[in-house]
Order: sequence, then structure tokens, then C-alpha cells
Amino acid sequence: MLRMIFKRAVAKLRGQDWMAISIELGIVTLGVLVALAAQQWAEERSWSHKVSSDRAALRDELGEHYGYAVEYRVVYPCLQAQIDRLQDRVLSSKTVLEPAPVYHEDETIEDEYVFRKPTKYYPTDAWQEALNDGVVRRLEPAIRRQLAGHYAALVNLAAMDELNGEAERQLMVLAQPLQLDPSVQYSIIGELTRLKGRLQWLDTSNGQLLDYIEHIGMVPPAEQVRAVTLRYGTFRFCKAQGLPMRSFEEAMQSIPN
Repeated sequence: MLRMIFKRAVAKLRGQDWMAISIELGIVTLGVLVALAAQQWAEERSWSHKVSSDRAALRDELGEHYGYAVEYRVVYPCLQAQIDRLQDRVLSSKTVLEPAPVYHEDETIEDEYVFRKPTKYYPTDAWQEALNDGVVRRLEPAIRRQLAGHYAALVNLAAMDELNGEAERQLMVLAQPLQLDPSVQYSIIGELTRLKGRLQWLDTSNGQLLDYIEHIGMVPPAEQVRAVTLRYGTFRFCKAQGLPMRSFEEAMQSIPN
């Protein structure tokens, strides 16, 4: 249609019909402006939908992270108490280790353990999607900084948790009547002490994750977090063993970054 109008305008230009030419050109210009405005409106609407969708996904993902962090901080005293019991067992044994009790879930022999800790994978799918979509650039600068800090911290947290997972598996050897001499005893106590230090680091790191999420403004309802934590295996184990735990109120207190 614009081509036809342009052809008519050229024909009238040759005939020097300046009034008609002006009208034709005005129509062409108006049509272009309307088309550009419609395209911009459609793009803005698409971006608005994308930003809203990615924000909702980030809120869900951060809510999951928040729940995991609170769970860890609730059971942290229980983790330290378990390590203390194992250390006491090694130190009180003489030439042969008194085997540590073996625990398992649901009356089965699968996933046996002598030390119980939370094992959680902190998902990052929503964050990666927001980065790939370019949505992160549309967020407020302060929110972007907090999100970047939060997700960067997850990398170190995952690496530390992997180390602890390997130590947790190795601790199964304490369920055996090991022959103990001073060097073996020293080695076991040293590994348990290093594990305690890593657990403490994770407690602090999870407290800092809470701080990031609070500053981002995506903290889930406290009752929702509490209800989920009550179902987790480590919480139930610690409660059944009568081991110390933090209150939910204390566990939800963030540690400033």
C-alpha cells in the first residue's frame, strides 16, 4: 500500500501537483510512525511479560534457597553435637574403636550413615534464564548487585558442601571396630575437626544468603519455610535423637554480608 502511495506521489511530483504531493507524503510519514509505534508497543509489552515471568521464577527459586538456608541454620547445633559425639567416641576408645551406631531411613539399609547433615542442591535455572533473556539488565541496579552476589556465593557453598559430602561418606568407617594407635586416632580427630570448621563456614554462608534475599525483597512467608523444614530428614533425625537445634526465629536472623 505504501508503495502505491509512493508511486502516486512520484507521478504527481512530475506533474508538479505540490498540494497532492504534500498530502501523500504526510500519509506515508504518518503510516511509518504508526507502524513504528505499534512495533515499539508490542516489544515493550513482550518485555514486560518476560520481566514479570522471570521475576516470578526468581522469587520461587530464591524462596527455595531461603528454605534450605533456614533448615541448615536450624540444625547446625545438631551437626556440631554429632561431631562432638564421634570425637568423644574416638578419644575414649583404647586400642580398638567402639563402633559408632549406624542410622538409616524408613527401616531400610539404604543410605546408611553415622553422621546426618542436610544435602541440598541450590537451583540456579531461573537466574540463568533471566541472564540469557537479558531481563537482569532491566532490573534495578541494587537488585542486580544483590542477585549477582547471592548466586556467586552459591558456587563456593556448593564446593564446600561437596567436600562435606565426601567426608560424610568416609565417616562410615567409624562404624567398624578399627584398630587404633595414636597416629590413626590423631588422623580421625583431625578430619572431624576440619569438618566442624567447614560446617561452621556453611552456617555463616547460609546466614549471608538470607541477607541477600532480604535485600532483594523476595523472602517467603515464615510459616511456609517452617512447614517445609519440619518435613526434612535431618530435622527429623535431630529431633528423634534429642540433639540441640536453633529456634526458627533465631535461624531466620540473617548475617550481614
